[in-house]
Amino acid sequence: MYSARSLYVLLITLLCGIYLSGCEGGKSQGLDCRNNQSPYEKCDSPPKPCPSGQQWIGGKCQVPNGNCPIGQTPVNGICVPDNGNECGPGRHLENGRCVTDQLSVEIISRSACWNPNNGASRIILQFVTRDESGWPLDPEIDANKEPTALLSQLLVNDEPPDVEALLSRDSELLKSDMALSLVLDSTYSMLRHNPPAFEPMKSAAVDVLQELASAWNANNSNFFWELTWFNDLIYRPATNNRGEGWQFSDILNLPEPVQGSYTGLWKAVDYTIGVHEELLRDGKAAGNRDQHVMVIFSDGEDNHSTIFDNSADRYSGEGDLQGKLFWTYQGYPITDLASVKARLAKIRNLRVYVIAFGNELKEQGKRDLRSLAEQSRGQYFFGSDSKTLGQLFNSVKREFITMQTIGIETPLRRGEHRFTLHTKHLASGAEGKQDFVLQIDEQTLGTCPTGR
Repeated sequence: MYSARSLYVLLITLLCGIYLSGCEGGKSQGLDCRNNQSPYEKCDSPPKPCPSGQQWIGGKCQVPNGNCPIGQTPVNGICVPDNGNECGPGRHLENGRCVTDQLSVEIISRSACWNPNNGASRIILQFVTRDESGWPLDPEIDANKEPTALLSQLLVNDEPPDVEALLSRDSELLKSDMALSLVLDSTYSMLRHNPPAFEPMKSAAVDVLQELASAWNANNSNFFWELTWFNDLIYRPATNNRGEGWQFSDILNLPEPVQGSYTGLWKAVDYTIGVHEELLRDGKAAGNRDQHVMVIFSDGEDNHSTIFDNSADRYSGEGDLQGKLFWTYQGYPITDLASVKARLAKIRNLRVYVIAFGNELKEQGKRDLRSLAEQSRGQYFFGSDSKTLGQLFNSVKREFITMQTIGIETPLRRGEHRFTLHTKHLASGAEGKQDFVLQIDEQTLGTCPTGR
């Protein structure tokens, strides 16, 4: 028989063995005993509560099984905000969480008329849907290459129109022609970047023309293109001895800039505005929904247009590449940014897209180029590395590849009506809208033209 004292000692011994069985030398496994922590804490309990999202596992606080909340990723056993790539299309990272984007809708053009044949009002919009960063969203393919990314509707007084009121996407009424001009920098500074920027610029310009022409031709619409390159003179393609004009790929053969030339940017832009004026007079891309676009590329500030008058009659001539590729060159009268912007404002449907490039471009030069784009409802892009020129030109190209057209033709009572262009990203539920008001009557709208 054991005495009462012996039983008491045995019980204490068994309890200590159980308590210390998970410890090495009396310390909890994996427990950091520094910072005044006791080495005799219970093995499955942390010295203090673990941070949110972590648990006490293996003697330390860590993320269970590597799982993190949406918008975070495990790094060294803890959850940290990721770079937003895991949020998926239509969502972005905000305060460590993935949230739904708020889309914006930019109406590029709006036409409205009254059809005397059926008494219906016809409203047609061209528009671009953008995410919160301003990036234009593809209406059909999302970031995961999934089809039908965006759903767009034109509501009348908050109600969807009847199905028979919708104009078919294949309708001739929704087609539009485009006239696009390139204004390319051909000054010596283009060769001084690392790597030189002149050849990448030419390649990117060819790519833009080829893809936009393919997109417009696939829609049975006309695509017109013009080219101006400049230093202190203005250069334009010319036909060869057989009367043949330039092809897109001929831009790759533009002569390399020579040292000693200056930057007559405003002269080149003003000259090219005149090119668009002539196209309109000739009826090219002259309809209400047709587009005129100028794409400017420059790596420096203007240092010649406001200083020296080298008018065409004194500084003009012709050049060629081994008798196969021909061009003309000429000077231009003094002009400035204010004059250019005033002339640009008179052409309602000409938009200017600017690619500014290089570390030599000062802040004032960037502001001047940005103001030119903003006044014409275009876009401004800037890059400092010549390796990104393709991306910059692709950003311009995307502005047009992502453009949508929607139209309705429906009988409406005379008077004021509110219209809402509503777009929704199907995968995420992100939405955006643009409202406008129209006075509906024959006199205000005008009669719809025949054809387009």
